[in-house]
Amino acid sequence: MNAPRGGFTVLLLHAFPLDARMWDETCRELGAELDTVAPTLPPQGGGRRLAGWAEEVLSLVEGEVVPVGVSMGGYLAFELWRQAPERISGLVLSDTRAGPETHEGRAGRERTIELIRERGATGLWQEMEPKLFSPTAEPEVVERARPLALGRSPDDLVTCVEAIRDRPDSRPSLPTIDVPTLVVVGEKDELTPPPEAAAIASGIPGAKLVAIPESGHLPPLEQPGAFLASLRALLAEVGA
Repeated sequence: MNAPRGGFTVLLLHAFPLDARMWDETCRELGAELDTVAPTLPPQGGGRRLAGWAEEVLSLVEGEVVPVGVSMGGYLAFELWRQAPERISGLVLSDTRAGPETHEGRAGRERTIELIRERGATGLWQEMEPKLFSPTAEPEVVERARPLALGRSPDDLVTCVEAIRDRPDSRPSLPTIDVPTLVVVGEKDELTPPPEAAAIASGIPGAKLVAIPESGHLPPLEQPGAFLASLRALLAEVGA
């Protein structure tokens, strides 16, 4: 395998309940300059825990990587750092949190699993859609996301919820992150609001915090230009 352009591969890790197609525009924009890989989670053979996912995702690429994780993808990015910090040359953590699931949160995940088993991807989307976007989101943005969620199998969705529910506490890892790091949050994110992002950024030495206006939980979809500009700045720093 040839060495990746720029010396690293951009590893794009999507949010729940979507799939890797949420990164199509990002891949088009970056593809002329850098190698990108966007796996759909859970990865085949990765099991039901983030540790197994990380092993599988790392096997997809050679050399150094820059994980770009949104929400669930951010949880996986933390796991990649724990498993292979020597392979990570930069890190982007968007609309995610470092702490483990709370007792209340675990109960909520159980309700979500029950919802998926009873009503499938359609029922889950009806429940989650209002929470994923800002009140000012363009209708076409929501419509673009909808088929990405509705195309997921109930089994894969349940596996994702279990992995999110059982994620480890990443807060002890924050001070160990010693690569260029960007923490992004939509200013109107209700699921992982700005204080969560600020806590992550304050715990990582030298991390940069960017709040994206007029965006909810999915800045790469809702405000792709602003997200890409921040991402390019981080990638330029990594490649400098």
